[in-house]
Amino acid sequence: MRIRLLTLALAAFTLPGIALAQPSQPRALDGQFTREGITLHYQDATGALAAPARQRIVDTFYSAYLRERADFHPAAPAEVHIVIDPAYDGVAYVGEKDKASTITINPGWLVKHPDDIDLVTHEAMHIVQGYPSYGDTRVPGWLVEGIADYARDRYGTDNAAAGWALPEKVGKGQSVESGYRVTGAFLKWAEAGHPGLVLALDKALRNGQYTLALWQQHTGKGLPALWAEYAKPRSDAPPPAPARGGKR
Repeated sequence: MRIRLLTLALAAFTLPGIALAQPSQPRALDGQFTREGITLHYQDATGALAAPARQRIVDTFYSAYLRERADFHPAAPAEVHIVIDPAYDGVAYVGEKDKASTITINPGWLVKHPDDIDLVTHEAMHIVQGYPSYGDTRVPGWLVEGIADYARDRYGTDNAAAGWALPEKVGKGQSVESGYRVTGAFLKWAEAGHPGLVLALDKALRNGQYTLALWQQHTGKGLPALWAEYAKPRSDAPPPAPARGGKR
């Protein structure tokens, strides 16, 4: 009884200028940033990510986007939006049409994988790409995603911490059209042998002029032959079994 009375008394008593603590409520962590002529609008209406996470996202965006834009498409948007959306159950994506310069991120993913910050680098490259379509013969999806992962490898700030890297092997069933890291690793290899190839592919995709003939034009080999040259020494396929029989 005494404990209850004391609790009631404290609830009714407030010292001048002091209020009892109330349960904390999520606060929006929106913000606007401008660096080197690029404006970023950051929107986190529910405060799903803490301020340090927001700062890492912003810093990673600028580190990647400024270089990607300068190297591949200086006319890419100078105004970009990043939206933190707890209702989105994927990882991250860039929208289309009026959302083509908006990166939407699932905060739950970054809470579980806080070091996967270079997902921002991948998505920022999609804004730089700004291709007229996605998934058709002029702009094949495997190549779009391959270039974005090539860019993540090239411009990423901390891929190692996330355990993210381009593969050194070609797995069973994988092909140049596997996209993402598989295609990104192939592009890195092809670019090393034929400097300017990725830039040429990117430009053609943006102008709606991509054709398979571009591979022959820039490397001297068709895409199937180029992939075979890359994949053969990197294949995970087991070596052929030794022939049975023969002289003893």
